[in-house]
Amino acid sequence: MLNWHIEGGIVYMVPLTILLLINFGVITFVFVSALRKKQHTTFWMEAIRQVGLLALVFGVLSTIIGLYEAFGDLSRMTETLPFHVIMGGLKVALITAEYGLIIYLISLAAYLGLRVIKRNSVS
Repeated sequence: MLNWHIEGGIVYMVPLTILLLINFGVITFVFVSALRKKQHTTFWMEAIRQVGLLALVFGVLSTIIGLYEAFGDLSRMTETLPFHVIMGGLKVALITAEYGLIIYLISLAAYLGLRVIKRNSVS
């Protein structure tokens, strides 16, 4: 995981990890509230989904910024790079989008699971 952070770029991966930790905190808070039969507001439920969506968008934006910078550097090069080097760079560029997508999927799964718990506790 640390290697993933280094390859993906600390500048982009740290904010994504912070969003993941925030989301885990909110998910835990809502889950514990649901188990204790306390009424949690829809604000916190929606926050789970929105923080996950923010992570997804930030991951995709980071990928686009990385690709823009990489293509700019490639266009200024005078020699030709081997294809496997370019593909390795594209693989690295997609790390932030992948991480953001994973965070979003975790958020969405938690959101849906908590909605089921909430619906069952109301019935």
